[in-house]
This record gives sequence, C-alpha cells and structure tokens, in this order.
Amino acid sequence: MSKAENSVDDIRKDRDRFVAFAFSAADAFVELNGEQKVRYATGAIKSLTGMNEKTLIGRNFLDLILLEDRPIMLAGCDLAVKQGRCGPLRLHLKHNSGKPMRLELRGTYLPINGGGLFLSLNRGHASSAGSTKLMDKDGFADVAHEAMKAASEGDRPAVMTMLDLEGLSAVMDRMEKSDATGLMSDINAYIQARAIGGETAGGFGDDKFGVVHDPNVDIPQLGQTIIDRVLQADPEGDGINVRTSSIDLGDEALSDFDDAKALLYTINRFSEEHGKFTIKDLQDGYKLMLDETRNKILSFKNTIATGDFQVHYQPIVELNSRNVDHYEALARIGSDGAGESPFKMISFAENAGVIMDFDLAMCGRVMQFLEKIKAQKRELRIAVNLSGKSLETPIFLDKLVQLLGHFSPPRSWLKFEVTESSTIHDLEATNKFLGSLRQLGHAVGLDDFGSGSAAFQYLRALEVDCVKIDGLYVKEAQTSDKGKAFMRSIVSLCIDLDIDTVGEMVEDQVSADFLHDIGVRFGQGYLFGRPTRDIAGWRPTENRAIAAVR
Repeated sequence: MSKAENSVDDIRKDRDRFVAFAFSAADAFVELNGEQKVRYATGAIKSLTGMNEKTLIGRNFLDLILLEDRPIMLAGCDLAVKQGRCGPLRLHLKHNSGKPMRLELRGTYLPINGGGLFLSLNRGHASSAGSTKLMDKDGFADVAHEAMKAASEGDRPAVMTMLDLEGLSAVMDRMEKSDATGLMSDINAYIQARAIGGETAGGFGDDKFGVVHDPNVDIPQLGQTIIDRVLQADPEGDGINVRTSSIDLGDEALSDFDDAKALLYTINRFSEEHGKFTIKDLQDGYKLMLDETRNKILSFKNTIATGDFQVHYQPIVELNSRNVDHYEALARIGSDGAGESPFKMISFAENAGVIMDFDLAMCGRVMQFLEKIKAQKRELRIAVNLSGKSLETPIFLDKLVQLLGHFSPPRSWLKFEVTESSTIHDLEATNKFLGSLRQLGHAVGLDDFGSGSAAFQYLRALEVDCVKIDGLYVKEAQTSDKGKAFMRSIVSLCIDLDIDTVGEMVEDQVSADFLHDIGVRFGQGYLFGRPTRDIAGWRPTENRAIAAVR
C-alpha cells in the first residue's frame, strides 16, 4: 500500500472514530442553515420523527417542534449564533405516529458551509442529575455584578430581569413528582436560553428567578411561554401569574463599588424575604431603594471607621459548678449602645456584602481588650463570631491573618465562632481555614446551632471545639417530646464527637436543670446575668479561661 493510500486510510479511521465518539453522546445529528432549514441529518432521526433523512432535507426544523416549544428553540438558535453554543434545551418533536417525542438538544454554531447550526439530539429528557439547573442566589449575584461592570465600561450592554412566577409552587404541589420535576427543568431551560452565554440565570426558590440577558431579549414572550407551559401541566388548569421587572445594568446610577453592593442587596432581598419583597417593589421603587441602600452602606462603613459601636458582655456558666466560664460579647450600635438592632445591621451587612468589614472591626476591638487584660495581669478567653460570608471572602482571610500577627496574648485567649446566618457554600475551604486557626491555638465553634437548615451538614464538614445550641430549641425541648428528643440527639452527638455544648436563653432554674440533666455543659441567659459593658470587676480563679462572643 502506498503512502498516499495509508494517509487516506488513516483519515478514514480518524473520521470513523470521530463519528463513533459522537454517537456515544447523541442519538442523532442535524445541520441547519441560516434559515433553520435542515441541510443534513444522520443517526436515529427516523425513530425521533418518523421520517428518514432525505425527507427532512430542506424542511424548516422549527416545523418539527411542538408549537409551545418553538420559542425556546428560537432563543437557543439566537444564543448559539451569538455565543457559539446553546443547550441543553428540553423540547418535544412532532412524530408521524401522532405522539410527540421528548428530546434534549444541544447546539453549536460554526461558520462553515456559509454558516450553520449543528444540533445533537438525545431521545428523552435527562434525569434530574443531568437536567437544566440554574445558579443559586450568590452565584447569580456574582454574574450580575460582573455584567454590570462590563456594561458600565461599554464592553457589552446587559439587562437584569427578575421574575416572580406567582402560584408555581402550588401548581407543582398538585402534580406527580416526576411531572413537577420535568416542569421545573423546562422552566429553567426557558429562562437559561435567554441568558448571556446560556449561563447567567438564577433560581432563588419561592417561585423567584433572575436572568442577565441582552437588551433585545423579548421578556414578555418568555413570560407567556412559561404561562402556557404551566397551564398545560396544571391538573386543575389554574396556571400562574408572571410578574417581571428589568434593570439596565449599564445605567449611570450603577456607577461604583457601593452601587454594586446595593444591587447585590436588592437581589438578596428579592430572593430571601419570601413574598414580603416583591416584583412590584422593584417596579415601583428600585431607584429609591438603590439610593437608600447606598446611604445605608455609607453609614455602615462610617460606623466601623469611627468605631461607633460598643461590645457588651453576657456571662456563660458551667452548669455543673455554676461558675462563670466565659462571656459572650454583643455588638451595640452607637456610642451609647442604644442604636439600631445589631441583628438587623448584621443581616444588612451580610446581604450587602460588607459584613467582613464589621467582623474585622469586632476582631480588632476584642483583641485590644485582651491586650488590656494582659497588661492588668488577668486572663480571659474571648471568642468572636465570624460570618460565613466573611469566611468565603479570600481578602478577609488574608486581613484576619495579618491582624492576628499583631496579637501578643496567648492564642488560647481568642476563640472564633462561625455563625449560620449566612450559608457557607465551600465547606471544604472553610474547614481548611478554620483548621489553620486551630493549629495556631485558637478554638473554633459553631454559633446558633440548629437555627439553619445546614446545621448538621456544618457539624459533619467543619472540625470544631464547641457548639452553641439556639435558644429556640432549648425552649421547645422543655415543652414537647419531639423537641426534647431533638435536643438529646444534638447533645449525644456532640458528646460522641468530644465537642462542648452551650445552651442559650436560660432564663430560669428549670431550664438550667433541664440542660444539665441531658448533658449540656454550659448555659447562657438572664438567669446568670444580662449583657453588661463593664466586666472589669470580675476576677477569674486560677487557670480559668473566659470567653466573649459577638
């Protein structure tokens, strides 16, 4: 065989390998021209449509798709031409048998043969593990921020649209589980097909969604497509209402870092307040809210910069001996400690993305206090709460390490507790950082354990020394058998893991005795003392550690 023949043979083998690899991932392939007409088809196309390849050539591919699914196909084609790819799109193909064929489609645009869209078709819809999923709130906020920066710099215009699918949860509750899963995946696909790059879309739960898209995307059409699909699926035929509000991310009002934080806060409020903050709020008052949020951020930063907050301390006692073991330090806003609720302020700071500034300020204040304690020849062990938001911010971790480099008292005097008020997404990275703090000699704990859905997930993923049980669970445990069983399970698990426990909201002797009886080591509440600014008169017994928590 000649070299030329060998070369041709090698090319054929490579081609055959490519075709074999392609068909291992798809049932059929279709090539469309610029008018969405079929230029080439191969594979199991007959089983999908009931027609052979030759019959399909020259037909408009949109005519093969059920009418209600055509809008998403059009959006997908447009996205592929602009971005190079689209999908997965969940569609239904017409079939000669009269029964539509469920289909999952992916597309790639290539400038060959005058330009064309190359589609891979898979029979059926992917399982839930492979179905279309949208970003969570935090991921969506990040891409919205990036899109806002690009739009303000003139790189690419972008619009953020928030959607409230009022009544969707009720419809899904009366559907079969598999049908409801398919409906949600279809809605996700409809929204994602309009997103920039096919990725900038988010689902926030409670029937709320967001998408960052090109200005020319037809949002009313998207809403109608979703309405039609839900109405078709609803067993009772009630359907849903779709409310939308769009914000131009290139607006001059969104001009700097603080405005970006205001945008993030807007997204957080929309996604988390479960009906209290609605699309109508966005429609009627977004600009006003943006101004108010900007001013709140500036005021918050000024509070930190001027140190206009106090730290009050509440005692925590060892239930067995009733001796004070440590203190919890509580933030009080204003020089007189009578300002805005710390809970509201901290929640705002987390939603606006500026909580790390407050956490660093609290660390600095407590460290200064411990320096004074050392100079007075006393010893205290103080714990400072760290928000999960802060722990997922690399710059915060760097700044905290730098701050700790100036700490002269024994490391064991300073303890850190992780709050569950903000969800931690990268538990592995967080545990690694907390581990580095423990190696330095700082104890680490979980605060308000049980108040969030991720409590046991945190306990499994994060290596800690102490767990503080939320006061609501302490109270419930004394009034119901279910609450008592839940509390006993927490305490038993912590004992097995060699983790100390603290029970909150101990306001009477009955509560203290109950916690002691089920094995909780420490208690905190008005029974042992109210928060106070001055603990200078307290003198610890020899070798006893004292802790204060924000």
